[in-house]
Amino acid sequence: MKDCICIGEFIKPHGIYGELLFATYNPLSDALDSNIPLFVEKNYELEPLEIEKIRRVNKGYLVKLCGVNSIESAENFKKVPVYIKKTDINLKRNEYLISDLIGLNCYNENNKSLGAVSEIYAGETDIIEIKSSEAAYLIPMSEENVLSIDIKNLKIIVKNEENYKI
Repeated sequence: MKDCICIGEFIKPHGIYGELLFATYNPLSDALDSNIPLFVEKNYELEPLEIEKIRRVNKGYLVKLCGVNSIESAENFKKVPVYIKKTDINLKRNEYLISDLIGLNCYNENNKSLGAVSEIYAGETDIIEIKSSEAAYLIPMSEENVLSIDIKNLKIIVKNEENYKI
């Protein structure tokens, strides 16, 4: 399942004909609008969802799954997370999945180890939390603070870290 990412969950049944209210964890996600295959976990395996119909509503999406034709059968999907394959995500240049950044080793521009990424706080400017046994940092993820991100080598280079030490 590390090749997949959870994009949201079925919240509750909607109506008597088996539709489900689905909420995405990222309100900017267009995964349900773009015919990307969706999966649910069953017995520790990912199983593809067969979708009959999807439509947007103000609180998310209403999803009609094939074979789910009653409120009773829709109840089985209540609070069930939905996944997509990471390879189906189109990231732009300098865009990263938070799950790929957590755990990366962080260094300053002098190659001194600062610790590892423990959390990313999303906002207008995302904040990267770096922790080690000696210190913690909350560094804005801007061009002036983050010099490079190298997912392959599990490494992030930052500068100005002393301004953000907590």
